[in-house]
Amino acid sequence: MIGRRPRLPVAILVLVLLGTLVPRALASELRCRVCGEEITGGYVELDGKVYHERCYREKVQPRCAVCNKPIEGAFVQEAGKSYHPACLKARSTRCVICGEVLKGNYLADPWGNPFHSRHGRKVLCPFCNRAMADSTTGGSVVAANGMRICRLCEREGVERKGRAESLLERTRLKLSDSFPVPASSFSFELVDKPRLNELLSPGRQLGVEMGITLEKKARWGRKESIHNDMFLLSGLPEWLFEAVAAHELVHVWQHLQGLDDLPADQAEGSAELASYLVLKRNGSREARVKMEAMERSDDPSYGAGLRRALEVSMNGQDVSRLHRALRGEGEWPGGS
Repeated sequence: MIGRRPRLPVAILVLVLLGTLVPRALASELRCRVCGEEITGGYVELDGKVYHERCYREKVQPRCAVCNKPIEGAFVQEAGKSYHPACLKARSTRCVICGEVLKGNYLADPWGNPFHSRHGRKVLCPFCNRAMADSTTGGSVVAANGMRICRLCEREGVERKGRAESLLERTRLKLSDSFPVPASSFSFELVDKPRLNELLSPGRQLGVEMGITLEKKARWGRKESIHNDMFLLSGLPEWLFEAVAAHELVHVWQHLQGLDDLPADQAEGSAELASYLVLKRNGSREARVKMEAMERSDDPSYGAGLRRALEVSMNGQDVSRLHRALRGEGEWPGGS
């Protein structure tokens, strides 16, 4: 976005009321509000809800929108975001990329980190969309997949086949009620960015794709078999890997349902819906930032398609209505 340097003090000073750490002996017959698993040791209680200490730190405890570190003690809220007072002051006066004073118009990433427009959007991490600087992400690195990403995402990158298999299976099970896909109906491979670009059909945007699914059909007499080869970008942080996997699993589902000739906004919009719902279930700040970007996207297939899929499925509450629309048995917004 483009903005002007905010005038301090517009913000509101707030005192954080952190959760209370409860001794191990009291943690009986309780389940964590985040992961749903039973609590057998010490836990944190906040507003009548209980959490594992780790779940609380990773999912609930407020974090500074600038440095992304947990906030303890006093903090500042501005435009719905929380900051360490020192971080907000620094953010409000200097570019996070070059450190020079900001004057006039400037850009800011979704996390509230401002930078001069002359740096361009190439300074944004392609995964989490943070401005990549020492003060925000610990800098950047060219990952094994060939992409420049921030160090926060690089540390969480999925590079091992075994870990990818586990996350893919977890995602498949999450979609089992809405887009059921047999595990035997597809295979997958982790690939770097150059290899993924090679697999894309002409006309596809080389810079934004993070996965692709290719359908294979074989016929023996009257019998036809369908198999899908899924290629997923290596090095994705776990929260994004699951979202991309969900998108590609829906393309597998479409092929199995014989929906190979869907209009682009229906094919990609329904796949984006699955990603959106998986991100919503994740609940992390990174997931919310990604969801907001998906909602605002002006892409006619991905962005408009997602908004139409959300409308048809009542924001994901009734995916069966979406299924009927894709089969031509119900109305699809926009006349596709």
